[in-house]
Amino acid sequence: MTKLLKSLLALASLAALGTAGANVTPEWIQADFNGDGQKDAIYTSNLADIVFNPQGEVIGWYVKVQPGKAIIKRTTNKQTNAVGYDFSALQKAGNGVASNLVGQDGGKALEVRIPGVTGAKTAEPMQLATDIPHNRLTATFRYSQGAATVTKAVVLHPRQFNVQATFNVTGASGYSVNFAGLSRNADPAVKAAAQGGQLQSGQTQVQNIQYAAMQDAINHGFLGLGSNSYTASALIVRPQSGTTANVSTTTGQKAALSLTGLSGESRFDVYGGKNELIHLYQEGYTKLPGVFEPNLFGQISLLVVKFMEWLYSFLGNWGLVILVLTVVLRLAIWPLMQTQGRTTAKMQMVQPLLKEAQEKYKDNPQQLQAETMRLYRENNVNPAGCLSMFVPFPILIALYSTIRNFEFDQGLGWIPDLSIPDPLYILAALYVLANLLQLYVSTRKTPQMFKQQSFIYLIFAYFAITFPAGVTMYWIISTLIGAGQQFLINKQVEAHMAGGLQRVERVAGPRAAKTVDASASKSTPARTTVVKPLKPSKPATDKK
Repeated sequence: MTKLLKSLLALASLAALGTAGANVTPEWIQADFNGDGQKDAIYTSNLADIVFNPQGEVIGWYVKVQPGKAIIKRTTNKQTNAVGYDFSALQKAGNGVASNLVGQDGGKALEVRIPGVTGAKTAEPMQLATDIPHNRLTATFRYSQGAATVTKAVVLHPRQFNVQATFNVTGASGYSVNFAGLSRNADPAVKAAAQGGQLQSGQTQVQNIQYAAMQDAINHGFLGLGSNSYTASALIVRPQSGTTANVSTTTGQKAALSLTGLSGESRFDVYGGKNELIHLYQEGYTKLPGVFEPNLFGQISLLVVKFMEWLYSFLGNWGLVILVLTVVLRLAIWPLMQTQGRTTAKMQMVQPLLKEAQEKYKDNPQQLQAETMRLYRENNVNPAGCLSMFVPFPILIALYSTIRNFEFDQGLGWIPDLSIPDPLYILAALYVLANLLQLYVSTRKTPQMFKQQSFIYLIFAYFAITFPAGVTMYWIISTLIGAGQQFLINKQVEAHMAGGLQRVERVAGPRAAKTVDASASKSTPARTTVVKPLKPSKPATDKK
């Protein structure tokens, strides 16, 4: 068993080293993405990689499953030292590392169509700019088609899924802007809502829209944790102030949105990212009717986010916010964890006696059960007390989900971004040490149990390496507080039960018996039965 655990640990560590520690520097890459001989503009960041062709049409919109992972590989020609890029991992559909929002069969997003105008689109050189201090990358695309000239300007924010898009068409009386997707879903949910009107779903036409969207369905799964929460995507288009647009929607495998009734200049906010509550809330899309209906855990998560934002208004640092939030939560559930901690401490104290009973009555299950219940009763141990640890689980799950999906706009210390894994693995090491400390505190009376379980916590280091740094910080702080609470409980229980633990040993004679304190030395075993132990000098009832 130990060899198996060591093997699993080694495999997990290798896998983790290959997936973590990444931090993508936001930038523009100019390269031929699809092999058509033209240079495309590829925007890359921790959250997504978006590919624009020379006309400013999106031909690949890849939302990363694991934020911070570099999917595009930079290559160097050994003979010429020329720098190139390997896009193969990004282009593979269903690769588990990114979700492509652009539709199948050559579908595009941000595609301008002019009624009655066909033919080649002659593009001018792209204008790309990167402004990291102000957290924005911009691009301007211009091309002509027939007598019309189309200009597109996009503003991308590396810490957001939202894209600001501006269209200006001259030489034509009107135009439409089209979005195809979602490429992995045969039938995404398609919906639109009019300004001040009701939400409409399916294939429809809506005038003067408030927004239009294509969204993957969310499988909330066990305890509200969506089994597809990492891969479910959404493409939501919202006209900015001053822009009026209609929409025609298409459903099925070739689902699409066509924004019509446009002329001159039009402006839109386009959300292309995870169909997930926290990101949608942070970027202002949950205010739109019908975009996302949170369940119970979602409602709790929203309360947590609002509390975090309130703390940030005072503290000004997200790392400190996580620290204070975790401490407040642990204090709130302290009484519940106190009950569970007492049960754990008492179980430690009686564990040696239970093992003795199991050895003595291994051939008599009924007597073993009776002796076990007697030990529990006379030492005031309630095994069901451990069930109290499940009471705060909804809050813990909601908090974990919130921090996991929250997009922090700063780092802390050596961590450049709390939304991605720690690139130096320091938090992962602290996570393992904190869990081993808690395990030791909980099992110090049973060293064998500590040895058996310690390898499992080492394997969990893989998750600490791949989790966002903010999540790992939360687990470390929470675990240390839990270990401290258990240490205090252990001291209280040990002092209270001192001299009160009793065991019955076998002595010579067919029915003779004697009662021995648990701290006394063992007498010579013989074939006997067990009778009542001596009453402890102190009451066995635990004072709450």
